[in-house]
Amino acid sequence: MQDTENKKCCCGEDKKDSFIEELFAEYQPIKDNLIQMLNEIQEHYGYVPMGVQKELSEFLEIPMAEIYGVVTFYSRFSLKPKGKYNISVCLGTACFVKGSQKIMDRLLERLQIKPRRDNTRWFIFNRRN
Repeated sequence: MQDTENKKCCCGEDKKDSFIEELFAEYQPIKDNLIQMLNEIQEHYGYVPMGVQKELSEFLEIPMAEIYGVVTFYSRFSLKPKGKYNISVCLGTACFVKGSQKIMDRLLERLQIKPRRDNTRWFIFNRRN
């Protein structure tokens, strides 16, 4: 018998992840439950961690590639942790002509968010275009 008390959870912490155990107890291991389970995982963690995808793949007996395909297809799901606050600035042609790039530059400067990065070092702000 394995020592499950020392098992690392999907987040890398040295504790048992009771959320996943409860989730697996709530659902039957059939493929039709994939999206509902992913919704609960996204809601709980704020993203869909790779470790949870592996556990879900084993539980539902479906390939990781299929789970990854679903996670990347739907905009509801994220593979990376998101910030507490989402910041969205329109950079389309009409907005750009009206000066949206200046607004974006000022926000990046004031919030100390580097261009092309998703989160600040504290995961407070999330930059989206």
